[in-house]
Amino acid sequence: MEDAEGQRRPAGEGYSSEELVARLREAVPRPLPNWREVYEGFSPVDIETGERRSRVPSPDVVSRRAAVLVPVLMEPKGARLVYTVRKAHLNDHAGQISFPGGGHEPDDDSLLATALREAEEEIELRPSLVEVIGELEEMYIPPSNFRVSPFVGLLPPGAEMVLDPEEVEEIFTVPLEHLMAPDILRKVIRTREGREYEVPVFSVEPDSGKRREIWGATAAMTGVLLARLGWNPTGIT
Repeated sequence: MEDAEGQRRPAGEGYSSEELVARLREAVPRPLPNWREVYEGFSPVDIETGERRSRVPSPDVVSRRAAVLVPVLMEPKGARLVYTVRKAHLNDHAGQISFPGGGHEPDDDSLLATALREAEEEIELRPSLVEVIGELEEMYIPPSNFRVSPFVGLLPPGAEMVLDPEEVEEIFTVPLEHLMAPDILRKVIRTREGREYEVPVFSVEPDSGKRREIWGATAAMTGVLLARLGWNPTGIT
């Protein structure tokens, strides 16, 4: 969408709900030219060496396939992304903020079926409520050795979601316009295996009032969605 001067506006700036839905349906399926740079820009950087953890698997690595659903809740006051906080006892990405999803299973007809099944299992989101509008670029996650396919789905206002207490600690939503605000993306220092890394995070405060830092693969997938809507990820690459 363009403003009166013919310039494209970032999503969330003066759009009606109908305009934003149309924008999402048009933008999400379109390939993002700089998607790899956006993904890499969210990778941790070793403070000592300056090296960035690559999101490209080595040729000899046999990775696992997985899929996630990136749910966009279309409320009357604007669109909100739906996130979960994973339980601390899980084998993969324990305690982290994520989108609903998981590993591809033999009974799944497709990776999209995987994403919808996992969303139904984790947050009781019925597939019939999800309008899948496109697939983002595949992402490789080194710690879990997953190649993840993210599918973006629109949810109607008031779509019911109930967490599975065995897998999910919390469900929270963040307005798209908040994620695109210039002061939300920050860099923090995290320690892993005795080394310090600089990590870009979306620092948000959901309705619960508890500040959350969205980082890693989930932040990167959020980034490539926002970039399709006019967000400029300056400073992460």
